[in-house]
Amino acid sequence: MDINYLLYLQELRESAPEWFNYLIQLITDTAGGILLVFIPMLIFFCVDKKKGEFIWLSLSMGSLVNVFLKNVFCVYRPWIRSELIKPTAEAIEGAGDYSFPSSHTQGSASAFGSVAYVYRKKKVISIICICLVLLVAFSRNYLGVHTPQDVLVGMLVAVIGIALAGFVQKRVEGSEKKRLLFYCITVAVTAVAMIFVCLKDYPVDYNAAGDILYDPMRSISSFASKAGLTIGFLTAWILEEKYVVFTTDNLSVTRRIIRAVIGIALYFVAAIMASVVSSPLPVSWLSAFVQNLIMYFCLFYFAPLIFTKIESRSRT
Repeated sequence: MDINYLLYLQELRESAPEWFNYLIQLITDTAGGILLVFIPMLIFFCVDKKKGEFIWLSLSMGSLVNVFLKNVFCVYRPWIRSELIKPTAEAIEGAGDYSFPSSHTQGSASAFGSVAYVYRKKKVISIICICLVLLVAFSRNYLGVHTPQDVLVGMLVAVIGIALAGFVQKRVEGSEKKRLLFYCITVAVTAVAMIFVCLKDYPVDYNAAGDILYDPMRSISSFASKAGLTIGFLTAWILEEKYVVFTTDNLSVTRRIIRAVIGIALYFVAAIMASVVSSPLPVSWLSAFVQNLIMYFCLFYFAPLIFTKIESRSRT
């Protein structure tokens, strides 16, 4: 049934005008891609630190669980399961690991779903965010890179992540010891999961030409990258709260804009620096882990540090 549904959408895609297919691809690349980082980042830096913290806890933990499930179930992409499914080249390029559950859907549901939750009293924001989640989910089916169950379970993982983020934030609020305990538990669980992901047996199948259908190392590296993101963010979260303690209270429009510019600039600088440091590492999963660890630690520790230094000087 899932393949038949994708074939129906494929017929629509093949007969649809080019601008519409481009729009769907744009939705999956932006709302399901770069906006997942930038919107939560700007909320955390420029709008409301506590709400931003909630969104990042939800996003990082949800992403980690989602990719772990990919490695557990090892479900091939639809076009591997059926030669009748023919996604666009652009869609295949953005589909890097196993199919179940959908990371694009989970990421958008974690990020925009969290925004909808923390701003639930602002109906317009909530409606826009929910629409973005549904559009990203539909785009993954429409482009032929995920089945309906992939996107539904991706949403479910995001809901669990949002609930877990709310529980964690309430439990650790105002307590350095509880925050540190949560950090240590998360690192330990992530380490055990990483060992499991590296050592488990993966299916290795070949096509008629003798080429491997999917290299499991790609999914191992994908999990490592999410582990790096989670631990990098949480390490910065712990140290920033202890040594920097930036705030979003009573910010002028000018300071919000300055913070946004600094945050976005530092994102790209940290990405380049992390890539340079991690690329010489001989193991792909280790390189992926170190890259995101450095990138997200630098982003969430040094950006607040820069904010506080600049703003403290402006007051003197």
